[in-house]
This record gives sequence, C-alpha cells and structure tokens, in this order.
Amino acid sequence: MTERELPEIELEHPPCEICGADAPERVAARTDLFLGGDTLYTICRCGKCGVLYQHPRPTAATIGLLYPDDDYPEYIPGIHTEPWIGRTMRRYGLRKRCRKVTRYHSGGRLLDVGCSTGDFAWEMAQQPGWSALGVDMSQAAVSYARDQLGVKAAVGILNDGPFADSSLDAITMWNVFEHVYDPRSVLSEAARLLRPGGVLVLTHPNVDSIDRRIFGNIWIGYELPRHIYLYPADLLRDLAAEYGLREVERSCFYGSHAATATSLTFLIERVIGTGRLSAALRKLLFSPPARVLCAPYFMIIDRMRRGSNITTIYQREP
Repeated sequence: MTERELPEIELEHPPCEICGADAPERVAARTDLFLGGDTLYTICRCGKCGVLYQHPRPTAATIGLLYPDDDYPEYIPGIHTEPWIGRTMRRYGLRKRCRKVTRYHSGGRLLDVGCSTGDFAWEMAQQPGWSALGVDMSQAAVSYARDQLGVKAAVGILNDGPFADSSLDAITMWNVFEHVYDPRSVLSEAARLLRPGGVLVLTHPNVDSIDRRIFGNIWIGYELPRHIYLYPADLLRDLAAEYGLREVERSCFYGSHAATATSLTFLIERVIGTGRLSAALRKLLFSPPARVLCAPYFMIIDRMRRGSNITTIYQREP
C-alpha cells in the first residue's frame, strides 16, 4: 500500500476470452491500491456472456512488474515464527482446505498451482495416502517451499508441467484462477491431467459477495491490475462443463475475514490516509481477537455463500 517507482506498462484491448465478444461494459475503475500510482484500471462486464474482466489490461509480458516486491518476504517469516495462536489458526485453515479434497478421494497425487511458499502442499502431504507437488511463478516462494518445508515445487504454471495424461487425482488453485489470462486453456489442461473422478478445486473472488456491494470499487476482489477475470459461479460451472468437468460443490468456507479486513483497510486509508493510526487499525482488524469476535458474522455470510471468496469444485467425468 506504499507507492514505489512504477515501470512503464503496456496495455492491450483483447476481446472476451470466454465468448469472443468485444462488448465491454464498465463496472468499476480504480488505481492500484497496493503499489499506488495514477494509472486507472477498469473492470468491465462482457455484454454477451456476463463475465467480469479487466479491459484494457496489462500484457502478459508486463504484468509481472506489477506484483509487489515484498509479497513473499512479508509472508515467509509468518509460517514458522508467528505466535502460537496465529500458527494454530493457520493450520486450522489449511486442514479445512485439505478436507475439501479428501472428501472426494482417500488418497492420490495432488498438484497445487500457485503454491506460494508451500504450506498447503506440505499440509496435504501429511494426509494419509496423499503426495503433493506445487508450482508457482515466484522463484523465492518455490525455493522456500523446497528448502524449508521439503515440498516438491517448481517454478512455472499449470501448462508448463511435464505431467502425463490422467496422472493427477486433484488440482488446487487457491485464489489463482482470477489471475489467469487464458482460462480455457487452463481448464483444458486440468481436464487432460486429471484421472476420471479427479477434482479441480478453484477458490476465486465471489462477484455475488456482500463485500462487493458494500465496498464498491475498493473491494479486494477486484485487485486491479492483477486480477484479469472474475466469474459468476454459474458461468464458470457452464464453462468447466465444456471440458468434461462437472461442478460437484460450491461453498464459501475460508478467507472471508481477511478479505473484508483488507477492503476495510483500503477504506480507512482513503478516509484518513496512511500513517500510524491507519497502520494500528489495520493491525487490529487482522488480530486474532478480531477474528474470534467476527467469526459468527462470517459464518453466517459464508453459509449464505456471500463471502468474498467462493470455492467451486469440479470432478472430471469418465
């Protein structure tokens, strides 16, 4: 949320990758709330299929310049050095994610796409009968996953992997699919890699969330310019079905507190600016006591499937 010297970014104006239409209807616009700068980025709705997408958008060749340099250095120390209550809550969240996979298979081989520093892949590998691999675009994150957690991780994306047809039982993408430029090719590749009955687990911003209505263009789910496509759940269900991936579950079950707290932080900084007070309020919003106090509210909105993140699970048909 602090400004830095920003590079020149090349923008492009492609048609909708889902349906091919070139009929963008403006929905929201804002600057980069993480890196700062004056460039205004825009989310549009496709006038034909209804998907939300960034238009214009940074080219795939330059988008990497718009990811915060300090993303992983901030996150890495927390895995082993955060207070016990933070560690306990993190492990609880990871195990909830593991159960989303293990309810469909008692064991097998999993690939976590966008594995970051490897905490989920590590947790999944502790489940009886499971092995886990990871891929991520960050060399720093992959090195940490390998060296500190012993995770089998590689730099890359789903389409880069040297995997044979029908060689995986599960593929997970936790808050990754919204960053993808070519969603059709990713779904096609996932269908190729999964064994019949294997599952694809996608967590992505929920365009039907309460937070989107409350916060408008500062909603964390937009996360401009790094989020490329945002999917109504029914549209994504129909899109996945084109590749033989049948939706078997749709739920909001994690990440709602953090998403709302981040959107509130953006609102606070817009009203009172950055400084000690806003930093103190941000720390309070993310504190364990705040999480405990707010848990009943988030439990209710998650049950209503109105949390900021929604998880959709697809099973490969025979």
